[in-house]
Amino acid sequence: MTLVITPVHYLAELPGQGVSAMGSLFQTRHQLQTENVRLQEQILLQQYQLQKLEHLTVENRRLNELLEASSIVDERVVRTQLIGESSDPFTKRVLINKGESEGVYVGQPVLDAYGLMGQVVEVAPLTSWVLLITDPQSATPVQINRNGIRAIAAGTSDNLHLLTLNNMPNTADIQVGDVLVTSGLGQRFPEGYPVGVINGISNDPGQPFSGVVVAPAARIDRSRNLLLVFENRTSVSLADAT
Repeated sequence: MTLVITPVHYLAELPGQGVSAMGSLFQTRHQLQTENVRLQEQILLQQYQLQKLEHLTVENRRLNELLEASSIVDERVVRTQLIGESSDPFTKRVLINKGESEGVYVGQPVLDAYGLMGQVVEVAPLTSWVLLITDPQSATPVQINRNGIRAIAAGTSDNLHLLTLNNMPNTADIQVGDVLVTSGLGQRFPEGYPVGVINGISNDPGQPFSGVVVAPAARIDRSRNLLLVFENRTSVSLADAT
């Protein structure tokens, strides 16, 4: 009897065991789905935090570069930040968050971590406008670091990222890759600030001067943290600055 009844009991319990197993399966699947959603949200949050961390890391690197740049400048410098750009398509100017209340003056040199950005041309109580060296109205006295040849680096009207050397004779000893620094002439910029690198020279036999293209050393379109250079003078007239 036991041998006959036992299989019957076993078969009778199978439906209940199946229902229980299916219930456990659905419950486990629901838990896994809930856990999956939670993990996805956590990963998304961590990715966001990593993005902010990456931004802070890059920003700290830029500030360290700016600090290193300020350590090699003999004059007193004050950190400032770019807060705006001119909407005039024919003018290359940026707005900084330092003004007359901080002692900013017209003609004051402005640097980033890599080189000369421009000079202050308009001062308000809390802000100032900086004319970039690539503006067509800007002309910067420079010299070639390799041999001391002097020239004028002028801005261009069609390209934010380029300068040209004016009136450079075809016979001048210039090469692609030559580094240009401020010459100190004109009493506008102290001597020795990086201005740019020659990246193109064109010679026309029918013209007395070479066409020389210069890439600015400063990161004109990217730098936000800048340096105001305070020289041993209180002000410069706008006529001297331009």
